[in-house]
Amino acid sequence: MAQARLMNKQSDYTRLGLKKGPVEMWEDGKRDDDRKGVVEWWYFDAILDDGSKIAAVYSTKIQPMTNASGTHPCLSFDVTTPDGEKISRRITRFKKNSVRFSKDKCDVHYGDSCFVGDLKDYHIKAQVTDGLGFDVQLHSISKPWRGETGFLGFEKNDERYFTWLCVVPRGTVTGTLTIDGKSRQINGFGYHDHQWGNTLQFDFLNHWFWSRQSTEKHSMVVFDFIMNQHYEYKRIPLVFMEDNDGNVIFESTDNVECQVTEELYQEASETNFPKVTHYIFKSGTKTVHYDVTVKQELDARYIWKQMPFFLRGVFKGTKPKYGRYLAEGVITFADSAHPENNFTEKSDFIYEFAYVGEEYKQYMEKALKA
Repeated sequence: MAQARLMNKQSDYTRLGLKKGPVEMWEDGKRDDDRKGVVEWWYFDAILDDGSKIAAVYSTKIQPMTNASGTHPCLSFDVTTPDGEKISRRITRFKKNSVRFSKDKCDVHYGDSCFVGDLKDYHIKAQVTDGLGFDVQLHSISKPWRGETGFLGFEKNDERYFTWLCVVPRGTVTGTLTIDGKSRQINGFGYHDHQWGNTLQFDFLNHWFWSRQSTEKHSMVVFDFIMNQHYEYKRIPLVFMEDNDGNVIFESTDNVECQVTEELYQEASETNFPKVTHYIFKSGTKTVHYDVTVKQELDARYIWKQMPFFLRGVFKGTKPKYGRYLAEGVITFADSAHPENNFTEKSDFIYEFAYVGEEYKQYMEKALKA
């Protein structure tokens, strides 16, 4: 049996130089090197007051170069207008001396674009390219969270790994958005996470469900990983919820039930994706019921088909697909030890479904209990 695990032993913390408890500033700095097969990226998204959405990825390697050594930076960002129009840019050419990082903090510079911050306040800029760009301030009104070490280890000695660090579960966004060369002031709420690893989704993943949601009083993030056949469809659900003071009121990494009650057909890949999903997460005396209903398709990609045939070897024989959605989420929290804290809240949010395998529903609906 090939091993896939959440690295959560004390020896793992020691080996990785991490401490249990609060996330430190250096953890959002550059965490890995640029050897062959290693990729790292900083992610930001926002839902604006007028209904517009922004999503941006600052990656150390453009996808066809993931198996090359060195830095091959890529800045990709999408803007979805209130009427549903999607506009995208992908920038891969930067002057060599204009690309730099820091290991002490998040300090990423790609030419005139940047992603700089200190766990609390971030300046995130995508230089206007062909009339599209943004320049924003993200101010966290939450606290960073990682599931144990944040590392998923693969194989006998964890020689392969993939990570997730949720740096800003919820923050306010202010600044400017430029579309068709015209700039305007914007306000809204945003999110930031950071990932890196020496193995790609095509190596270990069947699919993942990732969502981040903010209601009036709480923020909740779900990253539900289900591995591929090689790892016997091992499931690792990373889930947490914070109040508006950044206090964690729920977290779980080993207990999930799920049912997909309705699917949608993604035309790009001619494949069914979940449309209405019901999750149940448990931890001690606490239970969270989470109902997710897709309202709008923001991004639909048949990644395998988009890649030139002579570069498809990076997918390791898989045919990956992807969907990102605007959805309504209903969160129902119950604590049998303190029923006075029970609540139900709902709001719109963004979630994504990364789909590498050919079947997801039977594995998604297989319960995992501690």
